[in-house]
Amino acid sequence: MVTDMEEIEEREHNEEYFYVHGKDVYSTQSLLASLGVKQEDTIYKNSSNDFIRWPFSAADFFEAVSDKAPDAAELESALQGDDKILAERINAEIKGYKDSGNTVANQDRIKELRAQKKELLAKAALALDGSSVSLVYKTFVQINDSKMVEEKLPQFKEVKWPCKEQMPYFTAGLEDFAAAVARGEPTAITGGPCFFGEHEVDLVFTLKDGSQKVYDFTTRRRNAGDRVSLEAEFTKQNADEVVDVSFVSHKELLTTEEYDSILYLFELANATGSSLTLPIVDASYAKYLDSMLEPLSIELRVRARKEFRRVAAPIIQMYRDLFDTLKKKYPNIKETFIMTGEDRDLLSQYYAKRAPFVDKPSTRRIISGIQEKIESVKDYITLPALPFYFLGIKNVLEVDYIGETDSFWKCRKMHKGQMNLSALLYPIKISADGWRSIFSTELQYKEYIKKEDYGKR
Repeated sequence: MVTDMEEIEEREHNEEYFYVHGKDVYSTQSLLASLGVKQEDTIYKNSSNDFIRWPFSAADFFEAVSDKAPDAAELESALQGDDKILAERINAEIKGYKDSGNTVANQDRIKELRAQKKELLAKAALALDGSSVSLVYKTFVQINDSKMVEEKLPQFKEVKWPCKEQMPYFTAGLEDFAAAVARGEPTAITGGPCFFGEHEVDLVFTLKDGSQKVYDFTTRRRNAGDRVSLEAEFTKQNADEVVDVSFVSHKELLTTEEYDSILYLFELANATGSSLTLPIVDASYAKYLDSMLEPLSIELRVRARKEFRRVAAPIIQMYRDLFDTLKKKYPNIKETFIMTGEDRDLLSQYYAKRAPFVDKPSTRRIISGIQEKIESVKDYITLPALPFYFLGIKNVLEVDYIGETDSFWKCRKMHKGQMNLSALLYPIKISADGWRSIFSTELQYKEYIKKEDYGKR
């Protein structure tokens, strides 16, 4: 569950983005510098150098936010020069629109003006003495170091995983989850890995003339060809030429990142006395395959689905083996639950339980993406609710990759009032190639882990 599909879709037609995908590498230090903020003026002034310099890959949606929230009058009085003149002009314009009538056009313009004023006041808040700045990603999650996480969720002190003290974390609602733990209410941890990464599974189209077109099934690019040639576009344009669809898997082991993403769940569930759910998202991949192959004959589509299940089966088994290994290591966890695309009965129950939430008009407005991935996107924004659907647990902490920020927010919004969803998100580590994440890099840099080494992380 660590691939934010919508983040890729935001730049779906940007050739340069696909060509350099993975070069968006940041650190807390570089972000502060780019935003013109001094470290001593932030909540990170006492953070370790390892945390400040930790490299991670993410989209460019960061902002500096003040933790001081004085009233509007105090903020306006702090404005100076051009900002003060602009605020006075905005106030006068707002008053003018209010006096001229409560029309829809006037209301819309007032909203725009208030948004402008909010930006000015935010600048004033940063300038006030005593305020500290923090970094926020996509307006939803705040960057924290491990000590900050411990202050919000004391049980985090007991958690043991690789590089825990050095990593940045992206948090939202941790205090609410910690309060539920303290009250002894049922709680659950959920999250987990993507099914496989880039360069690990090829999708192969065989044409009438015997030639083959090979695509990476994760990025939907040709391995050696156009930067943004998508499989979905290929099938639409060449349906009459395709005589076979097959897969080649290069994935024989889990990566350390995939291992860690499941280890995190068990460690946190054990520390907080929570239940645990782990969705393996092969069913979402299969949905995209079905949609993408729609232009082909039914015979080819059925054959391709069987081929995908053949390739998926040993990967699913690797995750099941790791899940079972960790269950034995953490016998005190209250309840554990794994769901894969092979669990047809569980999937049917999942779709039925989420239907009332997915079908709401307000939800349909936030489900976006390219047509072939709409059904998969529905999965990604409802899978964090598995503990609520199946275990009836309302206090849920999603422990996942930072790329799931959008799906976390949408899931929380979709289930507001019925489930309390919090987030502890982490960055995918940069691989040995120095600029791509372990998920995105080529096979020789993947950092695979053997089963006999599972206990050595």
